[in-house]
Amino acid sequence: MTLNEARAPFVKSEASVASMMRDVLFALAMLLVLPAVHYGPRPLVMAGVTMLACAVCEIAFSLIQTKSISLSDGSSLVTGMMITMLMPLNAPLWLPCAAAAFAILVAKMPFGSIGHTPFNPAASGVAFAVLCWPKEMFSYFDPATAQTIPPYQDFTAVLARSPAAVLKSGLKPGILPLDMLWGVFPGPLGTTGILVICACGLFLFLKRTARWEITVSFLAVAVLIAAFFPRIACDPLTSVKYELMSGSLLFCSVFMVTDPVTAPHRIPGRIFYGAFAGFLVMMFRRFGAFEQGAVFAVIIANAAAPQIDSLLLGALRLGDEPYDE
Repeated sequence: MTLNEARAPFVKSEASVASMMRDVLFALAMLLVLPAVHYGPRPLVMAGVTMLACAVCEIAFSLIQTKSISLSDGSSLVTGMMITMLMPLNAPLWLPCAAAAFAILVAKMPFGSIGHTPFNPAASGVAFAVLCWPKEMFSYFDPATAQTIPPYQDFTAVLARSPAAVLKSGLKPGILPLDMLWGVFPGPLGTTGILVICACGLFLFLKRTARWEITVSFLAVAVLIAAFFPRIACDPLTSVKYELMSGSLLFCSVFMVTDPVTAPHRIPGRIFYGAFAGFLVMMFRRFGAFEQGAVFAVIIANAAAPQIDSLLLGALRLGDEPYDE
């Protein structure tokens, strides 16, 4: 087996790709339930608009390139949902659309669509939005207010600092870790429902749509760094709780680094890849310019994945053995 063949997704057919995308889309939809209950239809509208933007961009690119149009695999919808999950509730609707356009037109379609993308398209789109509009990306609606949230119109929100921003400044967040489990605190739309993210991860692991080795090694490294090198004055366990439940770390560990297209495919490679991504996330948190840089860590880890595969093939002399385990 050549390295290029090894880099193809570990799914076996178009039907299995569509099945995997349906599983991920279902899990992401479950993350919308709590925000919709807390804030009304605004999260659903944002998700619908972003998925539509992804689909339109994919159709437009196919028409320009005179290629056949096919959205049946659902990958563009998954990209749109992931982008939505990493947006503030009060983000203007053009912001996730801009991220969606970059994800599809720059990070996905020029490389041949699903199965060939070197970087996770959703992570690329969100990283683009962070670099271009950091103020909008890190301004979070305060759920403690009784402000009415319009479903469609942009609105001026009462803002609050997220726990990730508080940690970045070296302070202890005012919310207790136990209260963070239920998702009612400032942060990206789909990253605050900690219990739901864990349930979604279990679902994807049982369906073998996501590989648990990546997530476990990712979180293990994050836990060790948080415990031994806390950013705030507290005991190791408290540091671990705040680090895992703030920002987009947990979301990315379940939904982004486990992307089968951009991750290594053998167990040792997946473990190393997950650990490397977890280390990068914690380094971005400690030394990066932004309160959270998980998407940048995902992109760098994606870039390293082919080298991890190549080194593994050479070191273990795997030759033409079946690549997926």
